[in-house]
Amino acid sequence: MTAGSAVWSGRFVGVLDAAGRAAALTLGVEQVLAAHTVIVWQDQPADEVVLLVTGWARSTSITPAGRIAMLDIHHPGDILADRPGAPRAATITAGSTARVRRIPHRDLAAFLTAYPGAGAAWRQSLCAQRRAARRAWWTDPHVPVQNRVARLLLELHHAFGQDPTHTGGIPLVQRDLAAMLGLSTSPVQIAVSGLRHVGYLDVVSRRIHLINLAGLHLLAEEPPPIQDLRCPPRAENCVVCGEGW
Repeated sequence: MTAGSAVWSGRFVGVLDAAGRAAALTLGVEQVLAAHTVIVWQDQPADEVVLLVTGWARSTSITPAGRIAMLDIHHPGDILADRPGAPRAATITAGSTARVRRIPHRDLAAFLTAYPGAGAAWRQSLCAQRRAARRAWWTDPHVPVQNRVARLLLELHHAFGQDPTHTGGIPLVQRDLAAMLGLSTSPVQIAVSGLRHVGYLDVVSRRIHLINLAGLHLLAEEPPPIQDLRCPPRAENCVVCGEGW
């Protein structure tokens, strides 16, 4: 890992050993993309995987009702993948200047075979069970909206805070939070205004700055339910395990 690069702890690149990490960062073809550039389009065939090396990106999809839903935020070390040849489940767009590596599936398959532990890192990074658990934590309809907003903000704060190249604050607007929570913008605006009023956060230049982390943790009530969740070999319904890698 070079000076000034992202901290990849817990993501695909970060779970690899030193040799595997070095090899992963040579796979495919590198591109540098400006903010707001589409990395992959929803419904196009998945003819490659994409490794996010620096910067961040967002996944969005168009629902059957025509609404744009934000599915996730991706950070350095994440691997962006769908089943080979299948239509992509989401459009992924660079949220900042980003460096990516576009990797043919055959090259990735060879890499996973060559490096011990790479397969487990791959499964963990893409495990559908882990993603579903995270998403359920902040979208639980039985939890008040303000508490759901607190949960999502804490997760975003942790993820953006791992990257020393990030300049501070969460670079999302309230409309983005609403899309991730599956809510209309109005209740999220009310919740954010309430948290701002009591001094838990501030919004400056379209960035959300968390001020009282202890207060937000109290609102969250419990930690994300994924600390002890691991994707076992050949896990049923895993995004990857059905691919024979």
